[in-house]
Amino acid sequence: MEDFRALLILMVVVWAMGKIFRSLKLPVIFGELVGGIIVGPLVLGLVDPESLTIKVLAELGIFFLMLHSGLETDPHELLNSTKKALLIALGGVLLPFIGGFAVALGFGQTVEESLFIATGLSITAIAISVRLFKDYRISKTTTANIALGAAVIDDILAMMLFSVILSLIETGDVALMSVVLMLVKTIAFFGIVIIGGLKFEKYLGKFISSKSFTATLIAALALGLIAESIGLHIIIGAFLAGLFIREEIVQENKFHKIEDRIYGITYGFLGPIFFTSLAFHLDFTAIYTRPWFLIAILIVAILGKIIGAGGAAMIQKINAKQAAIIGLAMNSRGAVELIIATVGVQQGIIDNDVFSILIIMAFITTLFSIFALKPLAKYAR
Repeated sequence: MEDFRALLILMVVVWAMGKIFRSLKLPVIFGELVGGIIVGPLVLGLVDPESLTIKVLAELGIFFLMLHSGLETDPHELLNSTKKALLIALGGVLLPFIGGFAVALGFGQTVEESLFIATGLSITAIAISVRLFKDYRISKTTTANIALGAAVIDDILAMMLFSVILSLIETGDVALMSVVLMLVKTIAFFGIVIIGGLKFEKYLGKFISSKSFTATLIAALALGLIAESIGLHIIIGAFLAGLFIREEIVQENKFHKIEDRIYGITYGFLGPIFFTSLAFHLDFTAIYTRPWFLIAILIVAILGKIIGAGGAAMIQKINAKQAAIIGLAMNSRGAVELIIATVGVQQGIIDNDVFSILIIMAFITTLFSIFALKPLAKYAR
């Protein structure tokens, strides 16, 4: 009963904040984050952040956000932008990682702690980028396709980096074969899904058309679980599943029914719960205990993505305003960041101050993306 009460509170907050922030012509996602601060442990404490129901619904929120994003993305356009996206992803991972490592060492952290902090800075929250593109009505633009492709590659690189660093910290050595094996499995997974999806789309269309919504969820869950089994996040599989369910292979009326149902569940229920729950993890301890370290980390996190990803875009002759949009979209951090920070605390790699810094960094960089993207969004269209 308590979980249903918490759910009711969250849905009222989501609805009220949506009304308020739309009337102010501000992004609804910002209202959801503010709502989470108000009803979460920081202010009123009306919702238990450890509620299993809320956690499960928030996880489903990320899953459905990526599934819906896949439905709206043209796989051919995404593949065409892969070459550009790869360089952008490398820039968006390497610069924040190197900068984060150097700053952490400079502020007296150990090599292990510095590596962990650097990994946290290199991550991009794909689900938040997807929501921002949707809110600013640029989700079907070339710029969004490039940014989304880069964010997916960024997530894969960051997860591989995380695995390597955990191995280094736990054993004192990097198991080179396990890194190579993970890389091979990742490439094979993407290759099989993309090539198979394009070659057998006729049969996929028949399967989806037979059960529509249910078949779509089966395909998304199956690919998500396969992705998790090779060390990636389940949302990568959900995105790929959505990518190959298109009007060309599914009857037009059935495709619109699928898209409409997933849109309603995603943006009317599960997605807002995920964004609201992000605010539950905020801890402002580091503002008082290590303010200068926090400021340095924020500067590196924001500039690292803008210069690293945006600079890589400009090198490839993408104009400055669109490059800025890509850099800003990749600045948001969220779900994976929280997972990594939590693992670090549980294994004793980082202390509560560093945990607090990583959480504040994730929240502030996300807010920065929300507001900085608003005036630039028109240039993506």
